[in-house]
Amino acid sequence: MEGRGRPNQADKLSLLLASFPGLLLVTILVLLSHLHLLTWARSLPTASPSPGIFQCLNHSQNLLRAVSDALQKARQTLELYSCTSEEIDHEDITKDKTSTVEACLPLELTMNESCLASREVSLITNGSCLASGKASFMTVLCLSSIYEDLKMYQMEFKAMNAKLLMDPKRQIFLDQNMLTAIDELLQALNFNSVTVPQKSSLEEPDFYKTKIKLCILLHAFRIRAVTIDRMMSYLNSS
Repeated sequence: MEGRGRPNQADKLSLLLASFPGLLLVTILVLLSHLHLLTWARSLPTASPSPGIFQCLNHSQNLLRAVSDALQKARQTLELYSCTSEEIDHEDITKDKTSTVEACLPLELTMNESCLASREVSLITNGSCLASGKASFMTVLCLSSIYEDLKMYQMEFKAMNAKLLMDPKRQIFLDQNMLTAIDELLQALNFNSVTVPQKSSLEEPDFYKTKIKLCILLHAFRIRAVTIDRMMSYLNSS
C-alpha cells in the first residue's frame, strides 16, 4: 500500500468544510461582507475644503500680493515723505468699528462665546465664500467683519486717489491691481451691508498730507491683508 504524506493546510480546510457544510456558508458570507465593506469604504467621498473658501483664499492671496506691491512702489516713489514702517505714525481706520482680530480667532483659542466679538451680526451673505451654507456663527462673524474692513479701506483709497489725481505733479496714484483685488474679494464675500457715502471735502487738498496718509493706510492695510490671508488659509484647511 502506497503511503501518503501529511495533509497540508488546504487539505485540512477542505476536510473541515466538507464535514460541516454550514461552516462553508458562514465563511462565504463573511468574505462577501468584507468585500462589501471594502467597496463601500473606497466609494466614500474624501473630506475637502469648501470650493467657496478655496476661491476666497485665492482672492486673499492676490490681495496680499497687490497691497505689498503697492506699498513697495509707494516707499520707492515717496522716499522723501517718511514712508517706511519705522517713520510713519501707525493708524487703524477700522478701530472701534470692526472686530476682525477678535472675530477671527481660531476655534482652538475660542473656548466659549465670551471670546467672540460682542456685537450682533445682522448681515446676510450670498457670497461664494459660504457656498456650503453650513458655516458656523464664528465663520460668518469673521467673514462679515473682513467684508466691513475691506469696504472701509476701499472707500478711503478711492477718496484718496481722487485727490492724488488732482496733484499737478502727478507723482503717485493708487495701484489699480490693488483696487481690483479688493473688489474681487468683496464680490466673493458679498455681504449685504449699508454703505455710508463719504462727504466730499470742499477744502483744497493738501497733497503732502495726502501722500503721508497714503503711506499710513498702505502699511495698515498690508497688516490687515496678512490677517485676512491667514484666516482664509485656516478656514480652507479646517
